[in-house]
Amino acid sequence: MKSARALLILEDGAVFEGVPFARKGKAIGETVFYTGVVGYQEVLTDPSYGGTLSVLTYPIIGSYGVNDEDNESPDVHVRGVVLKQYSRHVSNFRATGRLEEFLIERGVVGIQGVDTRAVVVHLREHGEMKGMIVPSDADLQAAAKELAQAPSPWEGNLVKDLPLPEVPKPVGGVKHRLVALNLGIKNSCLAQLGELGCEVKVLPAGATAGDVIEAKADGLIAAGGPGNPRVLTGEKDVLKTLLGRMPILGMGLGHELLALALGCHVKRMKAGHHGVNHSVRCLADGVSEITSQHHSFVVEAEPLPADVEVTHRNVNDGSVEGIRSTKHPAASVQFHPARDDWGKPNKIFEQFLSGL
Repeated sequence: MKSARALLILEDGAVFEGVPFARKGKAIGETVFYTGVVGYQEVLTDPSYGGTLSVLTYPIIGSYGVNDEDNESPDVHVRGVVLKQYSRHVSNFRATGRLEEFLIERGVVGIQGVDTRAVVVHLREHGEMKGMIVPSDADLQAAAKELAQAPSPWEGNLVKDLPLPEVPKPVGGVKHRLVALNLGIKNSCLAQLGELGCEVKVLPAGATAGDVIEAKADGLIAAGGPGNPRVLTGEKDVLKTLLGRMPILGMGLGHELLALALGCHVKRMKAGHHGVNHSVRCLADGVSEITSQHHSFVVEAEPLPADVEVTHRNVNDGSVEGIRSTKHPAASVQFHPARDDWGKPNKIFEQFLSGL
């Protein structure tokens, strides 16, 4: 008996063959590739991957299973998963389940057996684009037409309905009171803030500037998230209104929105940064660190407003990775601050908190 097949169709007509994985069916999203060797559970539950078909480039995925501790949010946010080879055998003392069942329970469509190297090369050369996972017996002409006519997920607001995360209690008592605008803030970010003694009140992305001020916080965190920052005009206007009224730290999508609020420009990248291996240099001290990044839009280096300066650069492509306002207590980084080699909270958080 011939095994079932599945196809990954890209917007420009490229087709890659594979085998159905996780939930069988159809999925449309922006096709991006993640370059990390590990971290698939964190990626799939990271709101930054909302609206995407995520190509996991490591050739064997699933070998260490999934567990109850590593989710970055309660939900899976990718629309589809593309793998080279899925490992049904799990070997990890922390595992509480297998990846495929984890995705089936959450209704995520997938495809394995794909030449992911070929997909990555195609996206690198032609740019990220919409893609579609379909059964191999689908009408290709009809599927291509549906894909062409489907709006990009990034044309919509992907943060307005994000659930509010559970916030850990501050360790050692309350040292700082912060409000976080939920643009897709991750559990690992909240955990680090908790360890630094921060009491964090998370507000939905649609919160007003008045809602933020009413929280009577020492500072604002804008962190996350998925999609095109230029769509989120309301969230940008909130940050613009709050400039000068409280210290602001932006990360990921929050960095891009703060940049827009400060008068910078943002553009889509040909191939975004999605991985845990991006080297970023801090221009103040020349120190570089390997960072976790999940974005397809970037702040343009020129022109910059006179009161905005670049603080961080990507070592590989020179793109802007951090900015600060010289007029207001506001700064941001494109990457997601992770713990240092000793497990301590990232220095970005400590620097922000020291200025409160």
